[in-house]
Amino acid sequence: MLDAPYGRRYRSPMRRARAAEVAVVNLAACDRCGLCLPLCPPEAIHLEFNDLVVDRGACTGCRKCVAPCPVGALAMVDA
Repeated sequence: MLDAPYGRRYRSPMRRARAAEVAVVNLAACDRCGLCLPLCPPEAIHLEFNDLVVDRGACTGCRKCVAPCPVGALAMVDA
């Protein structure tokens, strides 16, 4: 919440709604090619110790990473 003129408070209309689905990585199938990394608009996918990790809080559920994966290691699950 932000302070508004005259002491009123309001919620920012720019708050992001929580995604109904989020991406998950099947690490056994993932070949770490990195194709999904630049496709993720909020940059929710990143490498940690040579494994892909999806930040479930940042994932918007846009599915842009799922189809281009050459080995099908990315899937969507209920958030």
